[in-house]
Amino acid sequence: MEKEKSRRFNVSGLFRKKAVIGTNVVLMTLIAIGIFAFVSYINARHYVRFDFTSSGRFSISDKTKNILKGLQAPVTVTVLFNEGEMFFDGIMDILREYEYQSDKISLVHVDPIRNPTKMRELTERIKAENIQINTVIVECGSKAKHVGQAEVIEKEFPFKFKGEEVFTAAILSVTEEKQTSIYITTGHGERGLEDYDRQGFSDIITALKRDNFNVVPLDLMTRKEVPADCDVLIIAGPTKPFGSEEIALMRNYVDNKKGKLLVCLEPAFGPYTRTGLEELLKEYNINVRTDAVVYNRVQLPFFGLQTVAEIYVNQERYPEHRITQDMKSINSVFFGACPVEGIPPTNDRPYQTKSLAMGPDNSWGETEIGIANKKPEFTQDKDIPGPIAIAATVEPVDTAAQAAVAHGSFPKESSVEGLRLAVFGDVDFVANEYSPNPGNHDIFLNSINWLTQKETKLGISAKPPDVRRANVAPEQMKLIYWLSVAVIPGLGLLTGTFVWWKRRR
Repeated sequence: MEKEKSRRFNVSGLFRKKAVIGTNVVLMTLIAIGIFAFVSYINARHYVRFDFTSSGRFSISDKTKNILKGLQAPVTVTVLFNEGEMFFDGIMDILREYEYQSDKISLVHVDPIRNPTKMRELTERIKAENIQINTVIVECGSKAKHVGQAEVIEKEFPFKFKGEEVFTAAILSVTEEKQTSIYITTGHGERGLEDYDRQGFSDIITALKRDNFNVVPLDLMTRKEVPADCDVLIIAGPTKPFGSEEIALMRNYVDNKKGKLLVCLEPAFGPYTRTGLEELLKEYNINVRTDAVVYNRVQLPFFGLQTVAEIYVNQERYPEHRITQDMKSINSVFFGACPVEGIPPTNDRPYQTKSLAMGPDNSWGETEIGIANKKPEFTQDKDIPGPIAIAATVEPVDTAAQAAVAHGSFPKESSVEGLRLAVFGDVDFVANEYSPNPGNHDIFLNSINWLTQKETKLGISAKPPDVRRANVAPEQMKLIYWLSVAVIPGLGLLTGTFVWWKRRR
């Protein structure tokens, strides 16, 4: 009897033990499923993307990220490309990155052949007579922008994908309330807006229009005023002086209309001379000298140390400023620049200046530039010792900054409303010859965005398309031909013959 009771007890205990283990397994499984579901839920909304390509192919620029983060209204991007179309994957990849960067972006793909109903709905919504296939439609409110395949892809070999720059431009065109108007003076030997030569301005004008700026030429002698809708007035490398009436018009625009002025000058050498702007800029605490910034940099065999006027600016050569804060890793190239010195603010001239770009430590301002058969050399009491600023900005000091001046300290950068100036001692940096350099392009566009107080458009622009070419010389082509046609097949034939001969033995 005792054995039977003991056996029943053991069976009952074993059953309870199995029940506990089974319950524990079920609970652990449910907890694991819950943790997995929770992690998946969080991951779906807060995931991180990494781009391991050497050229950053799947990344977008800081400038585009700033624009996307600053969006106030929802934007719908509809892709009307067939899935088998060239660059379809590239278009979707870059637009998914846009959607990832901003919750204001909604990405929709419509196959125009398989979904004619959605095509009709889209046509009615944007009030278009017809929509071409292989386009991207960007919508915000009642505005819509069509981006054609030809704008995204340069269909000339090598094919270039320009998705980011055109998509960002399209978003700007539908989200900005109005275009920013830029007037560029003419009639004084300034650079040509439609000049495609090396010295022309056509490339940077195209970049401005792509960023939704309205660019208009302005002849002050004919117009007799700076237009009321002028957001930025640009003077680009004049070779002839401005008249007193024109200077008065500019002063009135800057003072009374809290105008925004961007000036690019050159040393008084060759075709360039004093323009009359030097005295005007002094009224806003900017002193522009007429000498050229040069320095000893190049050591050439048989020629020794050479003096050059080509200035590379990067890293610590960019002083702290909103315009250049994201540009530390890229170069800006200036050629033949003149010094641009800031003057401390006073009670009569409450304007603070801040340097944008500095020459190297061993540079100097050469006052005897251009003298025949004379090599530039630093003269202690005549030339300006370096480092020298070659670009600077001006803006009013605020109340706190004025108090700092009264106590003998230099004011910090402010965001007070009012006039703003950006002055460069060079104009070549933004000409067609030098503007493709990423730093030149960015420092110019950032200056304009800073002048108009559009901080969300500051940053480094989209990278140029990554095009890698293999340049094969005729001798190399001949070598490749014989290696592929004769040598490699011959090695296979010799190996097979040797194996056959060994087996025969």
